[in-house]
Amino acid sequence: MSASASVVPHHETRFRSKKVKVAIDCKNENPGPLDYSFYKLSNLSDIYDEEPRIVSPRKETTQEKTEKEKSPGRCLRLNNNQLSDLKLLPEIVGNLFENPSSLGWLDLSFNEITTIDPVLAEFENLHILYLHGNGIADLKHVEQLTPLKNLWKLTLHGNPIDSVKGYRFSVLSLLPWLHNLDFSAVTKGDQVTARVLSKMNGPPKKKKKEETDD
Repeated sequence: MSASASVVPHHETRFRSKKVKVAIDCKNENPGPLDYSFYKLSNLSDIYDEEPRIVSPRKETTQEKTEKEKSPGRCLRLNNNQLSDLKLLPEIVGNLFENPSSLGWLDLSFNEITTIDPVLAEFENLHILYLHGNGIADLKHVEQLTPLKNLWKLTLHGNPIDSVKGYRFSVLSLLPWLHNLDFSAVTKGDQVTARVLSKMNGPPKKKKKEETDD
C-alpha cells in the first residue's frame, strides 16, 4: 500500500473522534446553501435587498420567505461579487441562519478581498472556506485563520500570495490541521515539509534583558 493510500482512513478516524461531519457538501445538503453569488454585491448590507437562491440536489429556486424566517442550513455562498469588507459578516450570518454558530461552509471566492478579516475566526465550526480568486497579497494574513481548528478544507489559490515561494508549505505550517488546500489533498509529505518550515521560521528566542547598574 502506498503512503498516500493510508492518509484517507487516518483522516476519517480523526474526524470521527472529533465528531465532525466529514461529508459536508453544500450541493447535497438539505436544506441547501443560501446562495448570494453573482449578485454584484459591493457591501454585505446589500444582502438585505436580495432574495437568496436556495440550491438543492433537485432544483434551484429563489427563496420566498417572511422577514422572520431564517435558514436552518449551514452553508453560505457569497462568491463572484465585489465584496472587500467583511466586518458585517457575523451580523449577516446571525440574521440569515437559525443557528449562526453552526455555519460550516462559506464561499467568498472571486471577490475583492485583500486581507483576511479577523471576523472569520468567529465562525469556529467552519469546515470549508473558499477564498480563492481574491487579492490577498500577504501570507501573514493567513494567521487570522489559526483559531479555526475545525477547518479542514481551504482555498487561497488565485490570490497574489500563491506566487510566493513556499506558499503551500507556509500555509500548512500555520494551519497544520488542514486536510485539503486549494482542492488538493494534504499528504504526509506536505505535513512533514510544513513542520520543518515551521521550525525553521519559528519565533526568535527572546533576548535576555541586559543587566543595568543600580
